[in-house]
Amino acid sequence: MFKKTMLASAVMAAAFVSTGAHAEETGNPFFDDATISGGIYNFTRIRDRKDGPDGDYEENIHHSTAMASLEFNSGLINGWFGVDMGVFGTYDLWNSGTSQFSEFSLIDDKGEIQNGFSVYKANAKFDFGAFKARTGYLQPTGPGVLGVNWSFAPGTYTGSELTYSEGGLNLAYFWANEYKSPWTYDMEGMLREDGTRMSYVHSFGASYDFDNGVSVLGAFGQGEDYVDMYKLKLGYNSEGLGLSYQFYGIDDKADDGSANDLYEGMGYQHAITSSLAKGNWTYRAEATYTRAKGQKGAFVFRPTYASGESNGAYDIWWDQRSDFNHDGEKAVFAGAWYDFTEMGYAGWTAGFSVGYGWGAESQDTSITTEELEEIGYSVDVGYTFQTGNLKGATVALHATYFDLKTDVGSYTTAFPNAFQDEKDIKLMFMMPFTL
Repeated sequence: MFKKTMLASAVMAAAFVSTGAHAEETGNPFFDDATISGGIYNFTRIRDRKDGPDGDYEENIHHSTAMASLEFNSGLINGWFGVDMGVFGTYDLWNSGTSQFSEFSLIDDKGEIQNGFSVYKANAKFDFGAFKARTGYLQPTGPGVLGVNWSFAPGTYTGSELTYSEGGLNLAYFWANEYKSPWTYDMEGMLREDGTRMSYVHSFGASYDFDNGVSVLGAFGQGEDYVDMYKLKLGYNSEGLGLSYQFYGIDDKADDGSANDLYEGMGYQHAITSSLAKGNWTYRAEATYTRAKGQKGAFVFRPTYASGESNGAYDIWWDQRSDFNHDGEKAVFAGAWYDFTEMGYAGWTAGFSVGYGWGAESQDTSITTEELEEIGYSVDVGYTFQTGNLKGATVALHATYFDLKTDVGSYTTAFPNAFQDEKDIKLMFMMPFTL
């Protein structure tokens, strides 16, 4: 961790040195063409969960965490070489003993909160026109199956990426052997479910954007001797209307009932999404179907099954607490949001959304023979400052009531990723800046 702290200090020092250099126009494009950006944030959460189907609500996560980030992106020396560096820090303002599970506060290797700084980006970059490459601490940017976890900062891989872009065509290859979530300090190896370490994960993806708003993306990736990953996305975007069909698949290589034998055959999820921006309104309607038959009983799209050890390039996000990802589960989502600018309240937005899932079969009939049924309701209220020192900063409230209608406890073998009723309030402050 000492090395990470020193690297974080070096990132900050380089950024501030370049600020002065940029102002004086050194004639060196490394500094003169550099950009410096960052943000100041706060995430406050009060989440309570029932302790059983007929139980009372109990504290689950209560905390308030401050975060700041700074990123330096150099210009290109001789038109082809540069570096990107980024660091963030968190400070736990208050908690009642559960912030280590918040996925916002930095924690040490014992799982305890430790305020401090962590590097999320430190890579060399090479620009050869249509071909570009990066290596070091980085996040995937091209089409593929790999992604990262997010707080207000991204997770980070140790790896390399090669991309090609020409017209509407985009190609990308990404390779990595370590990963760090945005709530941990140190890079770790990526593990199979049996605890053995993978030497690498990698991804190849291609996308093409047609001139008429139609786009197509296909990608394949692997966790070494563990899983194959597949992604297909067909999209249409034009004049405020967005439509897509998406497919996500995981095919594990084990077929022997061992810990690495995640699914019987391929685990997968189909998704259909739609969005419409019309006047002051934005509407979304989406649906998913999941197959995850096997000892896990729930589908996750990442090369490691455990959360926070890697992530996939997964585009479905409903923010209704549940992942709606059990075997056989059908789920739908709908929401509407309104911008109050034309009513004379510039910067104010509000919305309501609901997610509903049903039809997943019990994985353990000794606990219940009921099918899973779950629903979440959410309200959003946001304000973006229009003037003054806080211009561009946003305050956002997201409140969710989640109801597990099936009469089971949290995380049972019947439904491994289902949990009891929750009341969840998230209050966020976000102030991005560019120097």
